[in-house]
Amino acid sequence: MTPIRTFSAILIAVCTALTLFSAPLHAQTGAGEYSLGNELLRDGKFEEAYEIFERMMTENPRSYAVYDRAVTALINLKRYEDAIRITRERMNRQGADINSHVKLGEIFDIAGKRDQALEAWNEVLRQHSDNAHAYRRVAETMNQRRLFGEAVRVYEMARREFQDPNLFAFEIANNHLAIADFEPAMVEYLDIIGRDNRRTSLIQRQLLNYDEQRLYDTAILLTEERLGQHRPGSDTDLAYRDFLVWLNMERGLYRRALAAARTLERYSNNEHHAMFRIGRDLRSRNEFELAEQAFSYYLELDSHPLQARSYEELSRSYQDWAGYLVDRNLDFDGAADSLYHKAFDAIEQLTNQYPRYDRLMQTLVIQSELALDHLKKPDQAVIYHQKMEQASRNESDQALAHYVEGRILLFHGDFSMARVSFNRSNRIAGSGEIADKSRYYLGLGDFYNGDFTYARLQLRSLERQNHSWYANNALQLRFLIQEGYDDEDKNVEIKRYARARYYYDTGRYDKAADLLAPVLEKPTSEPLHGESILLLARTLRRVHPENAFRVIDRYTRRPSVRQAAGEQMLWERARLAEVVYIMHQRDTEENRSADGLVPAGLLNLPPNTAERIFYGEAHESVLLSADAVSGYYEELLVNYPDGYYSDFARNRIRDLERLAREI
Repeated sequence: MTPIRTFSAILIAVCTALTLFSAPLHAQTGAGEYSLGNELLRDGKFEEAYEIFERMMTENPRSYAVYDRAVTALINLKRYEDAIRITRERMNRQGADINSHVKLGEIFDIAGKRDQALEAWNEVLRQHSDNAHAYRRVAETMNQRRLFGEAVRVYEMARREFQDPNLFAFEIANNHLAIADFEPAMVEYLDIIGRDNRRTSLIQRQLLNYDEQRLYDTAILLTEERLGQHRPGSDTDLAYRDFLVWLNMERGLYRRALAAARTLERYSNNEHHAMFRIGRDLRSRNEFELAEQAFSYYLELDSHPLQARSYEELSRSYQDWAGYLVDRNLDFDGAADSLYHKAFDAIEQLTNQYPRYDRLMQTLVIQSELALDHLKKPDQAVIYHQKMEQASRNESDQALAHYVEGRILLFHGDFSMARVSFNRSNRIAGSGEIADKSRYYLGLGDFYNGDFTYARLQLRSLERQNHSWYANNALQLRFLIQEGYDDEDKNVEIKRYARARYYYDTGRYDKAADLLAPVLEKPTSEPLHGESILLLARTLRRVHPENAFRVIDRYTRRPSVRQAAGEQMLWERARLAEVVYIMHQRDTEENRSADGLVPAGLLNLPPNTAERIFYGEAHESVLLSADAVSGYYEELLVNYPDGYYSDFARNRIRDLERLAREI
């Protein structure tokens, strides 16, 4: 190779190397400037940002991203004419760039020149009438500028141009919806469902953004009209019927929704499971009576794959219903107890009819909890535990069985063995609901037994599980321990309370009341005094609501309590006042249990005792008017206008006014 050719080869190699190294360096510099410009835009330094992007446009005039950032800076500086100028310059350089033409219309509109904006957008459509993307870009920009009607016009132009009546259906419907033009919007949505029912959930999510009664009324009317246009039982017919069920539920027409779901099941040969789905939805909305009808539908069929599961869901509905009544002070005439018995019976039928039910272990747990917590029948729980041991197949099943075993032992007061069972359950489960339950009842068992140090340790670990329903119970229980377990004197009071709580939880209300009665004579400054009064009132409510009200009413009238009664105390007092009022209005003795279950000291008060002064005459009947009961709720609202029970109290006042008119 000659020296000249050698030198040429070296020169080429050097130039190539310089090019390879310089190109990334330039790209890095550009990227850095672009990032700096964006940062300046975010910081509101629009003039400095524009200087950077203007320089970058000179270096790279084809970049739309750089141009767009430059225009953004100019718009924020209100330099609209400059933004229009650089846009036109770009359009002259790159005439086929649709985005720049659309941007010009957007700038005009931002500048307040609506007519020029529309003309610019129309020009884009004239030049690109055969390009569906052009129609989409123009309409989307109009949508962003809240020109929803104009966007619909553009989408419909595209339909005519491409002779496709289904084109942009979802976009047209959404824009009609945005301007409250509900009928054409729903026509489009229903057309979409008729073509592809898999998009129904997307339409439902869109409608949920609008809390507009007229929208749902229009949708229901149009959907019902569609049902007459298709063969009953066809895929399209079933899709519309399913949508109609949902519309009625969202509109709050629950009975119509249930009827529509029943018709849907009939036309789908009970394969659509609409009644099951609506039953769960109704239960979540506290429409328990209708939920009962929904789940009972499957129980009336000769056979159905969801029949067993419906028994379980029906039982849960009864349990939720009972809890709803108790929480809202609507538990009159033993309604909650009756519902718990129904819940128990539903589960009983499930396990008897479907011994191989795939959720057998879970249903046996429900049975056991109902037997212990509400029926107070530990012998029944023992039978279910034996079934669990026989049906156990894996560690998860063993965790459930040990949990139920612990609950039974705890009910019988065998705290040491209960601890062993709960520890086994907790160790096997590791985490999840059953582990949380086991931890909670471990702490509760130690609390019953007076082992408050161990109880606090168990409860503290559960409190950290902030996703658990039992964490709140654990927090409340540990607060009681902290309030009442500081020195030897307080230790006596908390042991009394813990034992009374054990009696209450196991259904021995007479023993609980006997144990708590002496608290009435103690100063209100005693530890756990307020909690003991609350527990006594709840205990007496189970056996004699009038005396329960008398206890809590006279307690809250004490000078040392009157100005500092807690919200929960005032709520319980108002609840009991309403119970007594309703009892007397209904004039039934069935609402009152036998007086023999009430401690003698509470019914037969000897003369001139502190109890008599505190209660008044035991044989005196408590007579309350609707206004008086409302007054108790109003007192709660005055003291705690934004408290936890404030909304409940307002609702109860309204219901009492309605009830008084009916009576």
